[in-house]
This record gives sequence, C-alpha cells and structure tokens, in this order.
Amino acid sequence: MKGTAAAAAMGAAAPGAMAESAALGHVAPTKLSQFPYGAVELLEGRMREQFEANHEFFLGLDEDSMLRPYRMKADLPDPGEPMRGWYSPSDEFDPPNNMTGYIPGHSWGQYVSALSRAYAITGNKATQEKVFRLVREFAKAISPKFYEDYPLPCYTFDKINYGLSDAHE
Repeated sequence: MKGTAAAAAMGAAAPGAMAESAALGHVAPTKLSQFPYGAVELLEGRMREQFEANHEFFLGLDEDSMLRPYRMKADLPDPGEPMRGWYSPSDEFDPPNNMTGYIPGHSWGQYVSALSRAYAITGNKATQEKVFRLVREFAKAISPKFYEDYPLPCYTFDKINYGLSDAHE
C-alpha cells in the first residue's frame, strides 16, 4: 500500500503510526468527525439485504410486548405477549439452570436505536411513527421499581439512553 491510503489504513489500525507518518511529511493528520446516520447509503448487496431484513424485523416487533417488562414493573396494564428468552420476566428463572427471564427489557433501547437509525437512513414514515409511539409509551412506564432486584441495571440503563438519544436525533 502506498501514500495516503496506506497511512490512513495504518492510522485506523494504529493511531501512533498515523502520527509518525504525518511527522515524516507523508500525510496531514485527519480530524475525525461524526456524520449523521442519514448520510449513510448502502448500495445493492449483502449489507443492504441484511439492513432491510433487520429493518423489517424491528418494524414487526409488537410494541406492547416490547413495553411489557416496563409496564409490569410500573404496575400498568401490560397487554403484550411475552417476548420470551431473556427479555421477559419469567417464573422459570433459576440460574444457572434456566436463564429465561434474566434481564427483562434489556434490549428495548437497542431496538429503538435500530429503528431510529433505520428511519434516518430510509425516511420511512412507518418507522418514524413506531419510534414516536415507543418513546411516548415508554415515558408512561418509567418507574424506579424497574431496577429493583434487576441483575444488570447499568447495562440496560445505558442501552435505553442510547435508544432515546438516537430517537431524539
């Protein structure tokens, strides 16, 4: 590899190599900056197919089921069906024998983040509306009781905040 491309590749792998290359006069240092998700365009191919499949999957998730763990802890009506696995509370939770119900609601923020990013890229109004509904209904279910006896409060709190930040964008 030669020139700028090589130095940029080295910088991505080893930031010190980029500075050293720049000091030798090969490449001017590049400032990194964030760009909006809407600036991303996936061309035809596997990545786009995967994105579209994931987008459809997230659009198909039942909102009441997604909000169920939060509504349950807030003593609100929880009409959704359990999503099962680690996501939904379970009487079967018996570590280490059965981890079903381990961290209820843990991926809600990741789902909202994925939907928000998909909206930024596609402009799909159904996706935007789903994000708005999820955030609006989540706000009604916020309760300090959610984290009582919760095994991974910081992890879930972090993911919720990422999802809400992406929804805000």
